[in-house]
Amino acid sequence: MSTNRRKRVRVDATPGSVDPEIPVEPQAIRDGDYYFDDGDFIIRAENTLFRVHKFLLSRDSSMFKDMFIIPGGSATTETADGSTDETPLAVSDTVESFRALLWVLYALPLDLHALAIEKTTTHLNRMLFVAEITNKYNFTSLEAWSMQLIKAVVPKVKFTEATSPLLARTMTLAERCADSALSDMVLGAWEGLLQGGVNPAQLISVLEREEHSSFGALTYYAQLSSMKLVRAGDPGSRTFTLTGCDGLSEKQISKLLFACWALQTEFFHLCANAPPLPRGADCPSATHHTDVCTRDWNKIWLECMTSKTVLTIDSADLLGRLNGAQKYIANVRRVQMHSTCRPKMEVAVVTLIKMTKRHLGDHFQLPSAAGGAIQ
Repeated sequence: MSTNRRKRVRVDATPGSVDPEIPVEPQAIRDGDYYFDDGDFIIRAENTLFRVHKFLLSRDSSMFKDMFIIPGGSATTETADGSTDETPLAVSDTVESFRALLWVLYALPLDLHALAIEKTTTHLNRMLFVAEITNKYNFTSLEAWSMQLIKAVVPKVKFTEATSPLLARTMTLAERCADSALSDMVLGAWEGLLQGGVNPAQLISVLEREEHSSFGALTYYAQLSSMKLVRAGDPGSRTFTLTGCDGLSEKQISKLLFACWALQTEFFHLCANAPPLPRGADCPSATHHTDVCTRDWNKIWLECMTSKTVLTIDSADLLGRLNGAQKYIANVRRVQMHSTCRPKMEVAVVTLIKMTKRHLGDHFQLPSAAGGAIQ
C-alpha cells in the first residue's frame, strides 16, 4: 500500500515546456458502484477513486484497522490522506482487484450465496480476486471463506488450454497461503489437462507468462514424452535433436535436450543402485537382512531394470520405466529374502517413484558456466 500523492508536473522556465521524465498521472474518475456520498474515506486504485466506509474496511482485524489509528490511539483527522478526491490513499492494486474486495465487503447475503453455489471458471476468477486481496490486507475470515469456495470449485471445473492460466494463478495463491490441500487439487487438475490431450508446449508458454514454476517440470516432462530423440544430419552424426519442436523457443528446446540426457543418466544410476529395502517386521536380524534379503533384492532389481518390461519404454521416460519396474516387481515370485521383507520390495519402488516425481524439476535446469542453474 502506498500513501504517495500524485506527483506535480515540473514546469521549466520556458513557458509551455514540461519535463518529460516526470510522468503525468491520468485524471482520476469516481467509481460507478463504490463511490458513496456518505463514505468517509477515499482510496485510489490506478485512475479510479472509491469513497467507502471505514468501519467496513476495519472489519476482521484487517490492515486498514491499524492504519486508521494514529499514534496515541485517536482516529485519523479530516486533513489526513483519504479525506478528499485530491488527497486519496493510493493503493498498488488494480481496479478489478480492489473492486473484488469492496464487492465482498458490501455484498448482500443472496449475492454471497449465489457465488457459493456456482461452479464455473467465471466464478473461480472472481473468488481468486477475493482471496488474493483479502490475503494481502489480512481479512482473515473472508480469506478463509473464499479459500473454501475455491476448493469446492476447482474439482468441479473442466479446465481447458484457454482457462489454464486460472490454474496457474490458483497454485500461486495456494503456495502463498500454504494450503497443501488446494495445491494437491490444482496439481491433479493440471495433470488432467496434460492427460486430456492439451498441447504441453502451449501450457509451457502459459507458465512462463504467469511466471509460475510449480507445474514446470510436470509440463516439460509431458512435452518430452511426446518427442523423439533423433540424429541430426547423416546416420553417423553424433549430433542429436528432438522431433516435434514447433512452438518452442531455443531455450525451451535446450532444456528438453538437457533433460533427455539427464533422465537417461539418472536411469543408469538407478540401475546400479537399488532403492533401500525396508526390513520386514519378522526378519530375523539386521545381519540376515543385509546378507540375505538386501543381496537378493539387489539381484532382483538389476534383473528388473534390464528386463523388456522396462527397456521397451522410451529411454527419457524415467517415470514410465519406474512404473514398468513396479509392475515387474509385483509379479516376482521366487525370492530368497524373508517372507516379511518380500512386500517391502513394492514399498521401495513406490517410494522411489514419489521421490523421482518430487525432484523431477532438477533434470530440467540448464547448468550455467558458474555451476549454478539457469531456470
